[in-house]
This record gives sequence, structure tokens and C-alpha cells, in this order.
Amino acid sequence: MTKVIKSAPKILVVVMSLLAAHVYAQGDEASSMAHFPLTASQWQAVTEQDIQYAYAQTVANHPGMFDKLNLDFPELLDSAKYQALELAKQVTTPQAYAAAIARFNTVLQDGHAGAVAVLSKELKQPRRWPGFSAVWRGDGLKVYYSEHSQITKGDKVIRCNNTPIEPLMRKTIFSFHGQVEQPGHWWNQGRRLLIDDGNPFLPKIKSCDFVNVNGATYSVQLTWSVRPQNVRQHLANAFNGDELPIGLHWANKDIAWIAMPTFSPNEQQQADYRKLFADLAKQRVQLLTAKAVILDLRHNQGGSSFWSLKVAEQLWGQQIVSYRREKANAKTQVWWRASKENTEYVESLKAVLKDQPEMYEMVKEVSAGMQLSLNKGDAFYVEHNQPPEQSLVEVTSSDFQNKAIVIVPGQCGSACLDAVDTFKLFSNTALFGAPSSSDSTYMEVRLIDTPSGLSKVIIPNKVYVDRPREKGFYYQPDIPYYGLEWTTKALLKQVNSLLE
Repeated sequence: MTKVIKSAPKILVVVMSLLAAHVYAQGDEASSMAHFPLTASQWQAVTEQDIQYAYAQTVANHPGMFDKLNLDFPELLDSAKYQALELAKQVTTPQAYAAAIARFNTVLQDGHAGAVAVLSKELKQPRRWPGFSAVWRGDGLKVYYSEHSQITKGDKVIRCNNTPIEPLMRKTIFSFHGQVEQPGHWWNQGRRLLIDDGNPFLPKIKSCDFVNVNGATYSVQLTWSVRPQNVRQHLANAFNGDELPIGLHWANKDIAWIAMPTFSPNEQQQADYRKLFADLAKQRVQLLTAKAVILDLRHNQGGSSFWSLKVAEQLWGQQIVSYRREKANAKTQVWWRASKENTEYVESLKAVLKDQPEMYEMVKEVSAGMQLSLNKGDAFYVEHNQPPEQSLVEVTSSDFQNKAIVIVPGQCGSACLDAVDTFKLFSNTALFGAPSSSDSTYMEVRLIDTPSGLSKVIIPNKVYVDRPREKGFYYQPDIPYYGLEWTTKALLKQVNSLLE
């Protein structure tokens, strides 16, 4: 999330890291304690109840209900409720429940709003497959792993059920997952077309047509079965490739590789980041003579912009990074939705941060402002931009002029996008890989259990106004990479070819 005031990233380091570390674990625990519906009619009733609850919570607390720059939000929310309730009429199973909740989420087309099912393991159906798995690689759906005698890794899936792949994906998986107009979400969600998680509202894929590496086409009638557990090890690198630990690695003497797989670090990973910062400082002379510095964002799903900011400062220099960011974000404001529950939530953060005085004071100020706005009946508390701690002197250049290559995966959003925002302030930065994901302007989420405990409502607490990166914007790669393998070895080979 973007640093538009001095306090923002410091708050988010704590808040977003806590959410990332505990949200889904808590969700599974909550659903395990829930009283599960036992009959088809009970599943239908619970689905309708939870959708209505998610709608009501969103109406009461979401900044979009009062956002003059997004006047269509209330109508979109009504559509999400309507479509989800239409599905709820047909719900008879846990899988159908999850699908109806997913529809409510998908209509909103915002990863920071909606609802998410958190079914416990005993309620989930074993994953089924047709003997092979596929991934989207920008120019099509390709077989990544196969135990099918007729289907080979690398073959392209061109049709299924006599329908070309792109329109089929639009009608099926994007009705329940991701954002269809975001190219990065195709990379992220494409694998789902040939996975059966039990969603009864999706058609069964009965046949597919393929084209092999030699250009020959062939057709296969599909037989579905429970996917063996040992297949998972073959799919470990399918989406993001292997995951390097946080740190500075030298791929060879000329290429530095900075791995940042998360911006929601746990305690050990925070220590890894501190070591990374120290290593960047110690090895700066070597970094300045490297052919390229790779900024690896594979596996990253956001968190706090603090970590990428510190990496940027170590590379380009603290003064020039601060100057360019402050200049870019000079008009940006943060508006907190001052509903009763949002205000109580921010107030509760004071207890979390009681042993961290600086952060406690920051949250205390926002909480007090929200309470005052709530008492006055104002929809928002507008956070005041704090003046810089010292006057920023214009810095026109950095001694870091090397080629900086940012590896961007399709799911890169939130604080991962903030990292790209910062890196792209400098002309020696090139984006490599897939299109990024995108954000709305709604941020700082909290999660609320639905009455059943089987899902959670996603409520953003604030909205950015006049943020340089507009809602829905995504980054296209300067250097697209459609290769099947995204392992470090495969990417290093491609980088070496670019540098020759």
C-alpha cells in the first residue's frame, strides 16, 4: 500500500502482516467450530443468510457507499447480492455454498472487498483432475504436467467442449474467480479450468483439443478422477516457480538477485529483510558494477510497502527515492470510512500496538479522528498529510544506473504493486514476466465472520483519493515472458540472453 504520509507504512507493517499471517488460519479454525448445515435446505438457508449479512456489513462499512468518485458502487453491490442469492436458491452442498459466496465476491471485481468462504477440510471435496494440469502463459493455456498417455507437457489447449479456450474461461472460471479484464488474473486463475473442486454451477469439461509443439492438432475425451496427492510435488513450480528465501543472492558474479517473495513477513522473515538491507549496504560497490540487479517478486501477494521501499532506498538512495515518491504522491489523501464498526476496529489496534509507542500514537490519531467524524455524522475522517521531517532537496540522479529487472508475477497486487510503483520511478527499471494484477482505491481490510462461521466478509476501511495509480490500472511487462517454466534457473537463462 502506498506511502502517502509518513505514518502509513509503519502502521501497515503491523496491521497487514498480522492479517496475512492469521486470517486464513483463523478462518479454518472458525469454520471447524461452526455448526454445519446437515440437509440441503439448511445449506440453502445458511447461504442466503450469509450473503445477506455480507451485503449488510458492506453497506454499513464500505467506503464505496459514500465515494463520490465511484457513484456506481451501491448499484454494483446490489447486483452482487442479487446474483449470489439467485445461486443460493440452488445450493444444496458445501461446494455450492462456496460458489455462491464466490459469485458475490466476483461481481464486485475487487480483491479488497466482498466475501470469501473458509470451509474446513472436512467440508471440502477432494480435488479432481483429467490426468493433466495446465497454466496460462499469456498467449494461451498450456499443459504443465501430464500423466495422460496422449497429452504432453508444453502442448497448448485450444478448445474444450467445442468452445475456444478464451470465451470458455470467461463464461466459467471468471464467473467465480478473479477479474476477467485483468490480464494478470488470467495467469493467476487459468489453471482452474481443468480442476474440479465440486462447483455444481460449472459445466463438466468432457473433451479438449490440443496443438503440440510441431503444430499438429489432436483431440482427447477426458476422464476425471481424484488427483493423487503426489501430483502436488510436480506442480510446486507451476505458477510462480521455485521460491527463493528473502535475501541478496548472486546468480553469478555479474547478476545480483534480490528475492522478495512476501511483504507480509513473519518474525524470521523480518530478520531476513533486515539482513538483506545490511547486505545491500555492505555490497553496494559490487552492486554498482553488476550487469543487472534482479528484483524478484515471484510468490509475492502484498502486505506492507515498507519492505520494498527500504530495498529501493538501498539501491537508488534514500534522498532521491523520498523526493520522487513525495513528488508523485503530493496530492494523495487518505479517507477513512468512519462507520461505528470501522472506528471500533481501528481503536482496537491500539491494544495490539501498545508496546510500540510510535505506531501506537499514529493509530491513536487516526482512531480519534474517526471517532470525531462518527460523532459529527461525517462519512469520512480525512487524514492530514504530515509535513516531511526535513525539507526534501531535489535530487536529480542516482549512482545506481545498472539495469534493474523486476520479475512480476500475475498475482502482483496491493503492496506488490506499490513496489513496482517505486521501482518504476527510475528509468533503468524494466518489468519482466507477466502483466501485474491491479487494485481499487479501497485498502486496509478487516475481516468479519458471517453468522455461520463458514465465510468472512472483506471490509476495506479507507480509500485513497488522487492516488497516481488509478483504480484498475495494471502494469504490462516491458519484457513479456511466456515460457512454461518460471524457475530461477529458467529465468536466469532468459535474463542472460537479454544481457548478451
